[in-house]
Amino acid sequence: MNHPELMCVPVLMAADHLLTVAGARARENGYDRHIRTEHYELNPVWQNEIARKRWFNPRHSVLVLVAAITFYLVSEAMPPGDSAGALFFSGMLVGTFGAINGRHLANLATFRYLRSHPDRDIEGSISMSHEYALRLSLHQHMTLLLPLALLCAFQPGPLLAGGVAGIVLLMLLHAAWIAAWRRKTAGKARADAPR
Repeated sequence: MNHPELMCVPVLMAADHLLTVAGARARENGYDRHIRTEHYELNPVWQNEIARKRWFNPRHSVLVLVAAITFYLVSEAMPPGDSAGALFFSGMLVGTFGAINGRHLANLATFRYLRSHPDRDIEGSISMSHEYALRLSLHQHMTLLLPLALLCAFQPGPLLAGGVAGIVLLMLLHAAWIAAWRRKTAGKARADAPR
């Protein structure tokens, strides 16, 4: 295999689903008494599936399998060695899915802490709109974007540049989800308005 690093992407994709379900389940043990959101899953494509909290999602599993086959074929089609294009592509995908999985692990650590320290560190409750949850997530990705961009500026290379591009892509996806959510809620508000 010319670029085995591409095969970690399907693994990260599968982990994304499992960690999302784990997070959706774990937040029910204390966190959701204090912080409420409309959806745990930010990606509208997977919200209904994650709301069911099932470990196995056939549609996602097929997507992971197709990605694994595609990345294997892409790896075999690329020349061996450290080509700039392959490194950029790998950095972009690993940056994107690494950030997603890192966020899941942070959520799980937070939920675990609150479960083991109930009512000690948070009092009361707040409700966040889905749009605010999306914006909060978008803004928190700057914690990855800034150091990666600075590293890339001082030590330019295709792998780091791909990582920066992956985080930017993730932030652009959040912006698209926000725009779609606003259209959806505006349409619902118009439909619910008295005539």
